[in-house]
Amino acid sequence: MSDDPISPDSERAGMLAALHAVLVGTLSTLKRKGVLTDEDVDNLFEAGIATFERGEQDPTKEAARLTLEILARSLRG
Repeated sequence: MSDDPISPDSERAGMLAALHAVLVGTLSTLKRKGVLTDEDVDNLFEAGIATFERGEQDPTKEAARLTLEILARSLRG
């Protein structure tokens, strides 16, 4: 491991990537075990996307919405 400090942007990107991996892994496992149906997964992500469609749009909300759409597609496949 390097002694160079990690930039704040890299740290945030790494945390988001790790969270993405854990979320997809968790939901995929629940789906595979029959705890969640395809419809349940769709409903979860539709609710999340609706949250980011409220109010004034900004780049952060747009990025969050796009990330949710990508996560949803990865679980449907």
